[in-house]
Amino acid sequence: MQDHGSDRWPPFVARPGTPEFEHQRRLLLELAAAPPAEGERPADLADALGFPVEAIESAADALIAAGLAERHVGRLFPSAATEALDALWPVAM
Repeated sequence: MQDHGSDRWPPFVARPGTPEFEHQRRLLLELAAAPPAEGERPADLADALGFPVEAIESAADALIAAGLAERHVGRLFPSAATEALDALWPVAM
């Protein structure tokens, strides 16, 4: 596996070692691993992940801006890019 040696960092993605980075990683994993067809409520995700709902909302905003998640009628879904990544490199919890 290649080391991430690039100095570039994707916009909207938090830096490693920060709480925001962990929130984004865990939320992305939760959304990618067998998401329900009806999406997931941020409050339910906060309970499942053990994070404050504000942290989930902030992480969701960042993932949406990065093209990795979508929000419809207050529910979160993986984006087409996240679903494609999971199809090529299956994500498991």
